[in-house]
Amino acid sequence: MLTVDKIRQLVVVFLLMLLAFYMQELLTSNVLQKSFPEWPYLLTLYFSVSYRYFFGVISAFLVGIIQDVFVGVPTIGLGAIIYVLASYFLISTRLRFKHMSIFLQSLSVGVLVTVKILIVMIYEAIFYSPPTHFWVLLSIPMSMLVWPLFHMFFAYFFEKYAA
Repeated sequence: MLTVDKIRQLVVVFLLMLLAFYMQELLTSNVLQKSFPEWPYLLTLYFSVSYRYFFGVISAFLVGIIQDVFVGVPTIGLGAIIYVLASYFLISTRLRFKHMSIFLQSLSVGVLVTVKILIVMIYEAIFYSPPTHFWVLLSIPMSMLVWPLFHMFFAYFFEKYAA
């Protein structure tokens, strides 16, 4: 049975994911767009840590599939696999991750974003041979800088559900 609290969580997650997909696909140049933080990925990681029983690997899979469709990846499912593995990793190490300092959490998120970017770059280089744009590596420090902002935002507005 859905309670008012769970419905509120669902609405917040849904609206924030819509906002993240919108911010990911802003109408800008390809170079600038590639250097933005990985908004849907970061929110998936944050919700995997914060909402352990509400936002799990199935939700991460759905967000990854939607991300693949938005980005227009020729092989749908690559992003979904990356999202599921990262979400599973964070859910399984949730207590350790929560007790890290915000600096170490940002470094861990930077490693996860780096792994995502490298897997996508290697996959595309092997199967599709597109020109490599190293501007996408700028999204790593940008994502690391956004992570503490997520903590401040959710601690201020959603104290009960903060990580």
